[in-house]
Amino acid sequence: MTELDPIVAVWAVVALQAAGLLSACVLRVDRGSRRQTSYHCVFLVLLALVGLSTLLAAAWGPIPCLLSGTTLAIMSLAATCDFDSGRRALAR
Repeated sequence: MTELDPIVAVWAVVALQAAGLLSACVLRVDRGSRRQTSYHCVFLVLLALVGLSTLLAAAWGPIPCLLSGTTLAIMSLAATCDFDSGRRALAR
């Protein structure tokens, strides 16, 4: 079995982290659009992949695990926090 080149693995994880954070931003910015369901599906898939990469990064050491865990935490907060509740309360 061939081994994965470490440089390719690092760049794949970096790309996954960036895609995860980008999907969290798009999910929050584009609320209420027709494509919101598609964005939710992409976000949930990337959330699962980032979670899996966090588990796998634990084998690489504490720094990669910390970076993946931070991305996972930011994505979780973006999915659950309601940033507009203050504006809605003031508009009533």
